[in-house]
Amino acid sequence: MASRAFLSGINDYKTIGDLRGCVNDTLSLRRLLVDEFGFDPDHIRVRTDAEVTKAELNKGWKWLLKGAKPGDRLVFHFSGHGSYTADTDGEVGEADFKDELLCLYAMDWNDPDTFMLDDELGAWTKQIPDGVDVTFVLDCCHSGTGTRFVAPELSRAATSDFLTAGLLSLDDVAAERGRGEARAGIRSLEDPPGVRPTTARQIDHHTVLARFAPPPIEVQVAIADATKSRSFRDVFEKARTRGGDDAEMNHVLWSGCRDDQTSADAFIGGDFHGAFTYYFCDSIRQTGADAKASAVIRTLHDRLRDERFDQVPQLEPSTTASVVFGGKKVSDDGDGESDQGNASEAAQISSADWKQLLATLQQIANQLAGTQPGTGRVGDTVGVRAGSQALVYVHGICEHPAHFSDAWWDAMSPFLTSQTQNTLGANRKEVLWSKHVSKTNRELSREVDPVQQQQMELMLEAILEERMAREAAEQIAERAKRSGDRGIDREIEGPVPRAAFGIPGLDCVDDFVKYLSSDRIRRLVIDECTDVVRPLLQQGKSIEMISHSWGTVVAYEALRSLEREGLPGRVHNWFTVGAALAIKFVAKRLRPDDGRKPQMVDHWINLNARGDGVGGSLIATGMQVDREFLRLDPFGCSSTFGFVSPACAHSSYFKSGNSRVNRDIFAHSIEQV
Repeated sequence: MASRAFLSGINDYKTIGDLRGCVNDTLSLRRLLVDEFGFDPDHIRVRTDAEVTKAELNKGWKWLLKGAKPGDRLVFHFSGHGSYTADTDGEVGEADFKDELLCLYAMDWNDPDTFMLDDELGAWTKQIPDGVDVTFVLDCCHSGTGTRFVAPELSRAATSDFLTAGLLSLDDVAAERGRGEARAGIRSLEDPPGVRPTTARQIDHHTVLARFAPPPIEVQVAIADATKSRSFRDVFEKARTRGGDDAEMNHVLWSGCRDDQTSADAFIGGDFHGAFTYYFCDSIRQTGADAKASAVIRTLHDRLRDERFDQVPQLEPSTTASVVFGGKKVSDDGDGESDQGNASEAAQISSADWKQLLATLQQIANQLAGTQPGTGRVGDTVGVRAGSQALVYVHGICEHPAHFSDAWWDAMSPFLTSQTQNTLGANRKEVLWSKHVSKTNRELSREVDPVQQQQMELMLEAILEERMAREAAEQIAERAKRSGDRGIDREIEGPVPRAAFGIPGLDCVDDFVKYLSSDRIRRLVIDECTDVVRPLLQQGKSIEMISHSWGTVVAYEALRSLEREGLPGRVHNWFTVGAALAIKFVAKRLRPDDGRKPQMVDHWINLNARGDGVGGSLIATGMQVDREFLRLDPFGCSSTFGFVSPACAHSSYFKSGNSRVNRDIFAHSIEQV
C-alpha cells in the first residue's frame, strides 16, 4: 500500500487579503500523516504562498495519481481563501448560479489561471482509479454568507478595487472565546474586541479572520442577473434530483464549514491556525488513527463548538465507513450494530411514544419550576391572564402607516371569546418602525455606505429570488407527486416571467440593508418595539405578540434586549409569521445569534405558508421554537403552473376568512391558559 499527500497553504496573497494560519495548517497535517498514519515524509509534497498556482496544483494532482493502485492512500489539502464566481456553463446542478472556487496566490477574478473552480476539482475526481482511497481536505469557505470585510491594505500588495479578506461575525466569536478562556483559567484576552476591526492596523491576535475573498461587484451583478433569467424548470430539476449524500462518491471530502458559512483563521494554541485543521488534527489524535471517520467528525463538531467557533465541519459522504484517509474499512461496533443502524432504529420511535415522552418531560419540568399546569401560577406568583392581557403587532418590510393592523385584528377577533376580544381590543398596540428605513428619511440614509449597500442589496436579492425559485420547484414536485402527472414537465419548458410571481420584499430590499448595515438605524428600530413592549411588561401584562416578515427580526432582537431588565410581565404567545428569521443570511446576523428563546416568552409559535419563500422552519436555523406550522395553505391565492405567487402567500395569513391561521392557530393559542 502506497501513501502520498499534496499539501498547500497560502498566508501571503499577492492581490487579496493575507491570512495567518494556512502555512501552519500544512505543517500540522504533515506531522499528523507521518506520526499517526505512517506516511513517508519523502512522499509528502508541500507548497506554500507564491508556490500555490494552478499549474503547481495540477502537477501535484498528476503526481498523486501516477502509478496509483487499489488500496493506495492519496491526500489533497488546501488552506486559504475560498470564494465564488458566476456560473457560466449553464450547469443545472448549480442552482445557486455560482461556481465555488479556491483562491490561489495571484487571485484575479478575470484570470481563470489564478483560481480553481469546483468544476475543475470535480473533473479531477473522474480520473481516480478504482479502489484508490482519495481524501480531500479543504480549510476555506465555500460561500460569502455571514462575512464582514477588511480593507485590502491588509495585503502587502493589494491594489485591486474590491473589498477583501473577511471578518465573519467572528469578532463575536473572538469575544466569546476570550470569555470562555477567562472562565476556564486558560488565557484571558486583555482587551476582547468591542469594535469590529476595519483596517489592518486594528487586527491583532485577538481577531478571528474568515477565509473568504468577496468577488467584485460585477460578479455579484452577474449572479443576480442569472437568478432572473434562469428558467424555473432548471431549479425544479435540481430540486427533484437532489438527494443529499452521493453514495457513489469515489472520494472523501472533509471541509471546514457548511456552504453557508466561513472557516475561521484564528490564534489557537500559541500560534495561528485554521480552526478546522487544528481541531481536525487534534480530534484524530484524541480518537486514534484507527477510529471511524464518523467518530472523528462527531469529536470535531464538539471541539469546535466547545471552543466557541460556530462553523460546522462537513464529512462527505457522511456514510463513510473507513478510517480517516482510508486504507481499510471499519467493521460494525462490537454490539453488531453500525452507527447508521442505531440511528435508523432511533428514528423508528413512534409518534405516540414521542408524545408520551414529551408529556412526561413537561411534567418533570413543571414540577422543577414550581408550575401548576392550568392555574396560571409560577410558584407562589399569580399569573397574569384575563383582565391584564395586551396584543402587540409588529409589521414587516416596506412602509406601514398607523392602523395597519386593523385588518389583521378584524380577521382574528371573531374567533376569540367575547371577554378576550374586549380585553385585547382595548389593549391593542402597534410597533411602527418603517419610518427609520423609509426612502424619505435622507438623514438616516446617509448612515449606510453606498458601496456596501449596493453589494448587500445584490446579495439579498439573489437570496430572495433563489428561495422563491426553490419554493416554486418544491410546489411543482409536490403537485407531480400527488397527481403522478409527468406532463407537468411540459408546462414549465420555458422561463417563467418573474413578474408573474412578485418577490415579497424585493421593492423594499434596502430596508433590510439599512437595518443590517447601520447600528444607529438598528437601534432606532428596536427602540420602537421596546418602547411599546416595555411598559406592558412593567405593568405585569400577559402579551400576545404577532410579528410578520422582517418584523420577526425586530421583535426577536427587541425581546432579547429586554431580558436584562427582569420585568414582571410575560409574552404568553409570540407568533412569528412568514419569518425573515428563516433566512440563514439573516439569522447569522442577529444580536445575539444563538437562537435562544427570549426568557419572557412562554410559547414561541412559527407559521409559514406554502409558497412563501421568505418564511420557513426556524428550527432549521437553530432557533428554540416551541411549535411550527409549516406549508399551510395560502388562503385566497390562485396558482400558476402549479404554484402560488410568493407575494400572495406572504400576505395570506391575515386575510379575512383564513380560519386555519386566525382561528386554529392564533385564537386557539391565545385562549389557552
